[in-house]
Amino acid sequence: MIEIIIVLIFWFAIFFVSYVYFFYPVIIWGLSLLIHKPVVKSVKSDALPRVSIIIAAYNEARHIEKKIVNCLSLEYPADKMEIIIGSDGSDDGTNDIIEKYVSRGILFFPHQARRGKMAVVNDGVESATGDICIFTDVSELFDRNAVLKLVRNFKDKEIGAVTGNHIYNRSDSELGKGTSLYWKYQRFIQKCESRVATILSCDGTIYACRRRLYRSPPLGTINDDKAVPLGIVKQGYRIVFEPEAVARGDVLERTLSFYNQKVRSQAGMYQLFWVFKDMFRFKNRIVWFIFMSHTVGPVAVPWMILLIFLSNLYLLYLPFYSSVFVFQVGFYLLALAGASAQKRTTKFPLLYIPYYFTIANIGSLNGFLAYLRNNQAATWTKVE
Repeated sequence: MIEIIIVLIFWFAIFFVSYVYFFYPVIIWGLSLLIHKPVVKSVKSDALPRVSIIIAAYNEARHIEKKIVNCLSLEYPADKMEIIIGSDGSDDGTNDIIEKYVSRGILFFPHQARRGKMAVVNDGVESATGDICIFTDVSELFDRNAVLKLVRNFKDKEIGAVTGNHIYNRSDSELGKGTSLYWKYQRFIQKCESRVATILSCDGTIYACRRRLYRSPPLGTINDDKAVPLGIVKQGYRIVFEPEAVARGDVLERTLSFYNQKVRSQAGMYQLFWVFKDMFRFKNRIVWFIFMSHTVGPVAVPWMILLIFLSNLYLLYLPFYSSVFVFQVGFYLLALAGASAQKRTTKFPLLYIPYYFTIANIGSLNGFLAYLRNNQAATWTKVE
């Protein structure tokens, strides 16, 4: 009897992982061929809304000037755009650099005490006068037409928010190649979800929303680019992906930095599941389907992978399952080889896939433990 239960657990976990990574993308792609909810776009310059670009910064002396110059050079009417920067207790010279640009119209709020990104963003929205708020990180730079490409989607009254296309600069590291491949895969899914109904997550490096629909997430919120969109979807509006609105930046090259970022972001996902627990019974069936498949599903995947490994251990005495176990061990050995290749100049094709996959899922598992321990502070530590 126990053997049957373990076998069922093994195959359920296999199916779950396969569904999240393969079957759901195929299903949503198929639906996108049958269902296409178009977005009414406008490119008329006289119809452009006023926008507020909101930036939260903490010890960004290395990047902040490039970011300000980038924003000031955007192709958007100057009289319809304001740039708001909040400094969350920076002490590395960031504030001095920003001060130099106040005379050029930058609205600067140098907060003395550190309160966390969410508090700074909420204050920025409160100070904004634009109809559209645009959120971005300091280290990523916009293409000159990025704001125009984002904003044109708001001609459609059903659109509450738009996420842009974060394109990573070329990287030869195993981690960099894995990150780029993963996000190309995610963009494909988002394109399909945008056609069918809505996406439920934005990219924190480049996204926009209607200011009147912004609902301030709690100050301890870790993933603002998930909390803000979910708050807008709950009001009955769509969120779409705009592939031509591009922000560019570097991938994290250091394994520890990537791992820490994964732990923090996954702790933030469990946090969101509690705050937005009513999404688990959302009345719109297609939105519920997307939420369960593409928001909840990936967070559960690491636990399913752990179940596959542990149940496989129990079933080692059976020939088929011993072969599967050998495959699993081989995969994780390739991940170790990928970790080694990360430090070498000589690269090996495809090692980045098991390496990225393994590090990401270990980070996700520890994200849950971090959530239980509640040791992810509202303030953030820069990763390079």
